[in-house]
Amino acid sequence: MLVIDGAYGEGGGQVLRTSLSLSVVTGKPFRIVNIRANRPKPGLQPQHLACVKAVAYLSEAEVKGDELGSQEIVFIPKKLPERCNYSFDIGTAGSTLLLFQTVVYPLSLNKGGEVVIKGGTHVPFSPCYHYVKEVFLPMAKLFGLEVDLYLEAYGFYSAGGGKIRAFIKPWEEFFLPALPEYFIPENIIIYSVSSERLPVHIVERQLKGVLSELPNCENLTVYKERVKSRSDGTFVFLKALNKEKVLYAGFTELGKRGYPAEEVGKKVAREWKNFLSTKTQFEEHLADQILIPISLALLKLRSAKIFRFSVAKVTKHLLTQAWLIPKFLPELKITIEGKEGEKGYVNLYRE
Repeated sequence: MLVIDGAYGEGGGQVLRTSLSLSVVTGKPFRIVNIRANRPKPGLQPQHLACVKAVAYLSEAEVKGDELGSQEIVFIPKKLPERCNYSFDIGTAGSTLLLFQTVVYPLSLNKGGEVVIKGGTHVPFSPCYHYVKEVFLPMAKLFGLEVDLYLEAYGFYSAGGGKIRAFIKPWEEFFLPALPEYFIPENIIIYSVSSERLPVHIVERQLKGVLSELPNCENLTVYKERVKSRSDGTFVFLKALNKEKVLYAGFTELGKRGYPAEEVGKKVAREWKNFLSTKTQFEEHLADQILIPISLALLKLRSAKIFRFSVAKVTKHLLTQAWLIPKFLPELKITIEGKEGEKGYVNLYRE
């Protein structure tokens, strides 16, 4: 049985979620200790426990330690999931998208399925719905993973109440796309969104902040929206597509009380400009999220032995994924060139 140190690297929920997902994919049981040891409230919180229970249900796993606050679990999967309709309710504003990214690989690598998840859709410390829909999934599709994802209700912190629906297709073909040398944008799309109970001017001020940092930007499309939600919330999302239509990038900033709306927009635009200045292929958040699809595609394509990409900034999340994935896929080696916090390169080898 694999023993995983949950305190390694970023030391948060990512270690647990990746382990759960790859355990079912590979059929390998694991024990994880020091779960979320680097967080102010260590151990399983409701959103992490929801991931454990969801993946256990999919695989009919034997689980020990699956309770709130637990810092150690044993997980023994029994089977690949059946193709059917699944519904999971986190019960808080915990991220629906992180739970989705945990169950998508076990389902797609078997027969697919439909999944409904209730909880948070645009909450701190997780990819928002728009990012997963508009950036992660288009990039994952280049490697063969196909999912139709829909937003049925917005869920902001702290009440949640959001709902997503995913139609996950069987992952039967695998690809390793040829990528351009670096990101050259062709189209930029900006979403400025707020709850309908908040003042109308917030959406306009957020957008004004973005545009003040991008005064001469061409091929720009803007969407402004006020939405129903259980908790009030606001955000800006910037999506960019490169000229060859094989690279996507996205940047999100959530609003909050005391955070000027203009600054929300400016933050997103500045992150976008900083990424462009690195002349790399992947922005920092995409790099660690896309590592599992790349790893699985590389191992399935027997004619390929290596895949390499550049990233704007090496993060703890990326380093943690590079350490963890080969523990479940030992025929794979992942190396990172570059220091944490700086531009770098990721190399995946099939040994």
